Order: sequence, then C-alpha cells, then structure tokens
Amino acid sequence: MRVLYYNLRKVINILKNEGMYRGLRIIKSKVLRGTKKVLIKRDINEFYSYILLKENPPKIKYKKGDCIRIAWFIPDFGIGSGGHLNIFRFVHLLEKNYKVRSDIYICGNTQWRDTKTLKEIVNKYFFETNANYYILNTPEKIYEINQVYDLAIATSWQTAYYVRAFGECSQKAYFVQDFEPYFYPKGSNYAFAEETYRFNFYGITAGTWLKEKLSNSYGMKCESFSFSYDKDIYKRKKRRDPEKTRIFFYSRPPTDRRGFELGLLALSVYCENNPETEVVMAGWDVSEYEIPFKHLNAGIVKIEELPDLYSQCDVALILSFTNLSLLPLELLASGCPVIINEGSNNSWIDNNKNLLVYTKATTSSINESLEKVLKNKEYRESLILNSEKFLEETSWSKEVDKVYKFIVSILEEK
Repeated sequence: MRVLYYNLRKVINILKNEGMYRGLRIIKSKVLRGTKKVLIKRDINEFYSYILLKENPPKIKYKKGDCIRIAWFIPDFGIGSGGHLNIFRFVHLLEKNYKVRSDIYICGNTQWRDTKTLKEIVNKYFFETNANYYILNTPEKIYEINQVYDLAIATSWQTAYYVRAFGECSQKAYFVQDFEPYFYPKGSNYAFAEETYRFNFYGITAGTWLKEKLSNSYGMKCESFSFSYDKDIYKRKKRRDPEKTRIFFYSRPPTDRRGFELGLLALSVYCENNPETEVVMAGWDVSEYEIPFKHLNAGIVKIEELPDLYSQCDVALILSFTNLSLLPLELLASGCPVIINEGSNNSWIDNNKNLLVYTKATTSSINESLEKVLKNKEYRESLILNSEKFLEETSWSKEVDKVYKFIVSILEEK
C-alpha cells in the first residue's frame, strides 16, 4: 500500500506541475523506462536497431565559409538535465561568441510534442539558441537528412551510432561528459558504449581525466574543457540560522555512480553521534526511503533556488564514482565547502589540491572528514577563501573558446 500511495502521489504531482498533456507523456515515458528490460528481451533487434546502422564516412570536403555549421545529435531530455544543460550552454555560446550555426537532432522518441515545443522548452529552461530542431524517431531517418554540415557531434554513446552512420559532414566529433561504460555492469551495454570510443571521432571531453582516458586507452585525439559556473546565479546568500549545523547531501538513488547508499550510511553514523545536525537532501525525492536522521527532503530544486539552499549549509557531501559533476564549483561559489571521494576522476580540476576535501569511499573516512570540517569554523572558511581566486578566474566563455579553436583545427586539418 505504501508503494502504491507513493506512486499515486508522484502521478498527481506530475499532472499538477506539468499539465495534463505533457504530464501524461512524462508518465508514459517513466512507465516505458520501468519496463525497458521486458521490452529488450522481447525485441532486442528493434530496441538496439541504431547499433546496426550502416557506417558512412564523411563525404563533404570542408570549405571555409562565413560560418561553421554543426549538427548536434542528442538523446531525449527532461527539464533539469545537467548533461543537456552543458550541451545547450555550448551551443548558445558558440553561436553568441563565434560564427557558428547549429542544428539539433533528437535521436529516438521524445516526450516533447513537436520541434516547436522542443525549441520553446530549450529556450525557456536551458539556453536560448537559434538552432533548428529535428526528431529522428526511427534510426533510419539518419539517412533522410538532406542538409550538409562541417561537423557532426555525438553527445552520448547511443547518439554516436547515429553519427557513425551520418555521412553528410566534413568531420565527426564526440562531446564526452562521462565515461559511459561505467554506467552499466560488464555486459552488452558496457560493450556497446565502450565501442563508440573506437569510432575514430575527435573527442571534446569534460575535463582532463576523460581526455587522458580516451587518448591513452582508445587512441582518440581529444581536447578538454574545464568546468565553471553561472556567475549570475551562484553567489553566497545570507545565512538565516548560523547556529544550526547543516550538511548538504547530493542524493540521487537511481544513479549508482552518485553513491547514495554509501552517503546515507555515513550520514546515519555521523548524525547518531551528532543528533543536532540536519541533512539537506536534494537531487531526487527520497520520501520512499527510511532515513534515520533529521533531514529536509528538498527533492529536485529549481536552479534559481539552489544558491540559497547551498548557502544555508556548512558543508556538502558530493560522491561521484565516474567524472566530476558541476556541483562542487557551484557549491563553493555559494559559500559551501565540499567533501568528495578521492580519485583522479574528481581531483583533475584541483591542481593544488586545496579546493575540495578528499575522503576515501568508506563510512569511517567520510565521518572523519565531516568532523574535520564541521568542528573547525576557521578551516571551513579557509576552504572558501582558497577557492576564491580559482572561481574568479574561471569562466564558461574561456572553456568554449578552447572548444572553438579545437573545432577549427580539426576542420582545417589536411
């Protein structure tokens, strides 16, 4: 009964927040995702038909013109998708700062009604772009595209198979934000994802960890961009109740690489010994979980509300077992120091190892780090001071400039 009540409440909230038409499409999409394994077993050939698309090499000879034309191939998305936020950020800034024109192709079915709705959603919830939008609701439609581009860019392992089959371009690239084979246990999906790094695309990677991994293990020619944050949004806000001790925990139970179980166990131990501590849990609705400590279930928070939420916390626990997320810099800019699990996948952004607090991925080590930060106010403030110069110097425009120069270099490569 409890599960039924929880699911019914989620359905009501979706319909209330999204409206009847889009709400029903979202619910349908979630149901289909929930039954994906059944669908795969029944018709593997249909589900994975994009993998069998015939490879086509680039057919168009690059001619330097008034602008660079790029085709971005992306998976479907929902409002709040961090990976898509970065994709649309780069589309927007390449258009704004350089002579670049982009078109965007959704690979597979989409929850959005049509291309007009797609454009409206992107402009409202992500970034305004001048891009045209197209929906490839069957893989074979890749062969029906009647436009030519200087560059075709894949943005996920599934879309890489579409780009491999697309020949109406001069070069092909791969916008890689994480090592996607790690999203799966060793098996078919792991193999499908890993194989895309052998497609001989140029790599545009989020950070040096991915650049080195793809270059060393798969021979990809890569350029990396670093992370920044939106300086108009993320700023330190007034702390309303400084006498309270509060921990922010990025909580994503359905995303294994975010270490929800480890974080929850570690926080349970810490809060048992420090019962006055409150934990702010954001990133997902965790109301269906038994949480044995004082907490706020913030769920999925609007971007414009995040800086205030972060500013009310003394420290953040962010766990990531693949590539670093964008959250640490956004938290630091909001005055909240960050504890994160150690590893080159997370520390690549921190050359001097003084931006973040690194912990082993154990409950005891996490508790030691929490004790160190929360029991020493001077140490907490020093972490924020250490980050100020880095935060001041970083910008998304600088990172997009690196990517633009790399695009020009691969197009002009003989």
